[in-house]
Amino acid sequence: MRVPTLMAIVLAAILVVTVPAAQTGPAVEITFTSTQFSPVHETEWARDTLFRAFETETGIRVRFVSELAGPYMDRLQAEARAGRGSIDLTGTLHGDFPILVPAGVARDMAPVQADLARRGDRTFFPDLVRISEIGGIQSYVPWMQATYLIVAHKRAMAYFPRGSNPMAMTYDDLLEWGDAIKAATGTRRIGFPAGPGGLFGRFLHGYIYPSFTGSQVKRFKSPEAVEMWRYLRRLGGVMHPSSFLYSFMNEPLLLGEVWVAWDHTARLLPALRDRPDDFVVLPSPAGPRGRSFLSVIVGLTIPKTAPNADAAARLIEFLTRPRTQVLTVQGVAFFPTVREAAGAVPTGGMKLLAEGVTAQQGARDARVALLPVGLGVRTGEFVPLYVDTFREISILGKPIEEVLTAQARKLEELYRAMNAVCPPPDPAITPCRPD
Repeated sequence: MRVPTLMAIVLAAILVVTVPAAQTGPAVEITFTSTQFSPVHETEWARDTLFRAFETETGIRVRFVSELAGPYMDRLQAEARAGRGSIDLTGTLHGDFPILVPAGVARDMAPVQADLARRGDRTFFPDLVRISEIGGIQSYVPWMQATYLIVAHKRAMAYFPRGSNPMAMTYDDLLEWGDAIKAATGTRRIGFPAGPGGLFGRFLHGYIYPSFTGSQVKRFKSPEAVEMWRYLRRLGGVMHPSSFLYSFMNEPLLLGEVWVAWDHTARLLPALRDRPDDFVVLPSPAGPRGRSFLSVIVGLTIPKTAPNADAAARLIEFLTRPRTQVLTVQGVAFFPTVREAAGAVPTGGMKLLAEGVTAQQGARDARVALLPVGLGVRTGEFVPLYVDTFREISILGKPIEEVLTAQARKLEELYRAMNAVCPPPDPAITPCRPD
């Protein structure tokens, strides 16, 4: 019997190592596009934590691409027209699906939803499943939801109006609070993200407008709206002057420049995570017509042209597991869409956010608003219209009624041109127009 040479032994060892890998076949990679997780820290968290856990479990690689709304919609619709695509899974806001469904992008996700229900470990909130039914199909599987809240330094609570409940704050309370802080410190300490990339426009159309008028669009130039704009002029007197530079409120809070800040939950999370013992989380204020707040719903759909639909369905199963949904809450402050995850109580900053969201959603005067739908390629005109109105009235000091009349004409033209329905809490009228 011949004794193996050293070279033969080395070659045999290489074969032992490499042959099993060759037998497994090429690794599967899916492309997941989304309008969410666009801030750098959110994108990094998604790739390094969320999708890495899925890849480790399944061996399926995830190529995650976060895109701006315009290019995102263009790409999906172009692939649908071509009848051939590269996108396996996509996740975006509820308001995009009335465009994606008639464009032939979204497939009926009811079979995927039914498969998830059969697993017995997750119960989707029925209202979220109900509103996903668009154009005769279930257009998406509910993935995440988010909202906007107020975060305040604990030292600011000493100046909160006596006799009022911070967890049931009104807009009058907010103004009085800001006045008291200004009188005591000589500085305006109420902050809003009104700078480039900030979400102050969401406050205008989804929070204060419905809270004062009961409407996002129809009552745009109403007498109640005039009173609201007069209030905003007074509120400007206690807003931190750098509000028009702020895009995210976590840093001004951590620096102590701002003591009371309103922003998206995901954008407030870094401050709460860093110093949870320094802050309190409060619901957004209530006005004469209730406590309006935006419920931002994100859904998942598999495009009809997806080359790896089965692998995409596996990722949906992973993303909607209760423990993954809790991980998502902790990572980016998007809240669960399944009941089992909602019952998990996080710790630290996330516990504060969870309590604030619960107080806001469970308020007796709660008034839920949704993002506008049906505006198509002109969706990007909606929020700037409200921001421009604020600039002309509150910053340039133009007459309120004059500005509202001019801006209402633009709003009416937008809705008539797109034949779009009024967004809640407006009645579902098509086309929507301001009275």
